[in-house]
Amino acid sequence: MEDKLLQRVRRIYAAVKAVEEKDSKKLKATVITTDKVRGVFLDFCRGFSDEKLSNYAHLVIHNIANLCNHLRKWAEHNSEDKGMVDKVIGQSLELQIIKDLSNNDKHGYPPRNGGHSGKYPKLDKINRVMRLATKAKAGSTIGMTLGADGIPRFFGDGNAKAVITGNV
Repeated sequence: MEDKLLQRVRRIYAAVKAVEEKDSKKLKATVITTDKVRGVFLDFCRGFSDEKLSNYAHLVIHNIANLCNHLRKWAEHNSEDKGMVDKVIGQSLELQIIKDLSNNDKHGYPPRNGGHSGKYPKLDKINRVMRLATKAKAGSTIGMTLGADGIPRFFGDGNAKAVITGNV
């Protein structure tokens, strides 16, 4: 049972990794050259339709939201209090919203009685953007330039990756 739970957690990590892109060569901009202008167009959604972006976002949401069912079974199988899972969810607005977003995708919007959170959350404006993040230390930097070939180049000691975002 514990192996299945760990396997489920690894699936969550795999779902998150599937929506991140760190290889700058895969994020190449379109270089536009005419006799009057030279420019670049950089779109981090490149190759992803709105439906594909939404599918990736919901994959992560569903994997996280449904982990609680596996945790309840694990607790029951290991003579632990499975009610603790619900207690933790009841104390976390973030987990309640994740469960609501998953249920909205499964059952449709709006949720009955505001859902688990009581907030009627809705996911929209799903996009793919470049996230630049410094390390958690003084003096950490991260920056991006664009080469003439359209390939982004990053400098500094921070992290850069294209990630899927959305408004809740």
